Amino acid sequence: MKPFVAIRKCDDYLPLQLGNALKNAIDDLGGISSFVKRGDRVLLKPNLLKSAGPQSAVVTHPAFVEAVASMVLDCGALVFIGDSPPLGNLPKLLSKCGYDTFMKRMGIQAVPFSEKISLDFPEGKLFRRIDLAREVFEFDSVLNLPKLKTHCQMVLTLAVKNLFGTVIGTDKASWHLRAGKDFDSFATVLIQIFDKVRPALNIIDGILAMEGNGPNSGEPRHVGIIGASVDPVALDSIICGLVGFPVDALRTCVIGQTLGLGIAEIAGITQVGDKLEGFPLNDFKAPKSMTVMWNLSNRNPVRRFLENHMITRPHIDSSACRNCGICLTHCPPKAISEKNGMTVIDRGKCISCFCCHELCSNDAVRIVQPFLGRFFNSISR
Repeated sequence: MKPFVAIRKCDDYLPLQLGNALKNAIDDLGGISSFVKRGDRVLLKPNLLKSAGPQSAVVTHPAFVEAVASMVLDCGALVFIGDSPPLGNLPKLLSKCGYDTFMKRMGIQAVPFSEKISLDFPEGKLFRRIDLAREVFEFDSVLNLPKLKTHCQMVLTLAVKNLFGTVIGTDKASWHLRAGKDFDSFATVLIQIFDKVRPALNIIDGILAMEGNGPNSGEPRHVGIIGASVDPVALDSIICGLVGFPVDALRTCVIGQTLGLGIAEIAGITQVGDKLEGFPLNDFKAPKSMTVMWNLSNRNPVRRFLENHMITRPHIDSSACRNCGICLTHCPPKAISEKNGMTVIDRGKCISCFCCHELCSNDAVRIVQPFLGRFFNSISR
């Protein structure tokens, strides 16, 4: 049976318009009562990358999360909000992101992810064990609420990628290190995490999205849509197509379908909801790191040859750097150090995971792409 993906238009975060759009999207899939029952303990998992205001498009908009929470509460369920941000304390981050006002008014508790549980996978899986937050599995259901954003390592961070937040903060770097430059390996980690978490529903905030060099330093871009589906792979595939990117550039979709954990082929998905005009977008800015190598196997000799000549790398702009030490501390391969009072990157050690770019609050980490990379990137679109 084809998975259903509901796409609804929504121009802004005004309560009435947003509430109607969310209700219509979820009604397209059977209604909120199909996913939440009276008395359930429901965990909302937004994208809470860092302390950032709603207009930055870095985090799932608080009005979006509030609207979903209101629908769940109306079902007679209890609502909680949880995440494991790479930096900072969750309650403080929620306050700085504008969540605390509605959480206090609605009696919603924050759930920091702090205790690990080891989850085993059967033989034949690439990773036999992954440690996730125990707290995630203490709820009757999880509603996954990602933000539509570009991502310098994985092209887009949507429903599947958002579940990486169930990995406790300090463990995130180790997974980047294990995957290294093998983007398919990292995509497999993300898909296996989804396989364990299995959200009851995935709802994407694509009203104010982020384009360019996301997920932290990109540019806010009004897209005006929300998307919902039980299948996060199918949802991500549809969204990827709507912003004008080839679906095979989103490796979580490719790997998810290969492993039988979702549908990535557009022909195999039933899209419902509003009739959209102006889509797919033809000018949505991709991250500079998006290259034709995403279409090549990591074992392909052509890819290995081209990596040294076209792969994007982070570069620290010394004029913007404040030497705060965050990138140095959180670099998975320990490729960043301080020399002569300047923060520098060892190219030989760098695995282009872009954690430094993702965590920098001073916009000091730039994405640099060699000429050959820019050339191949231009002819591949």
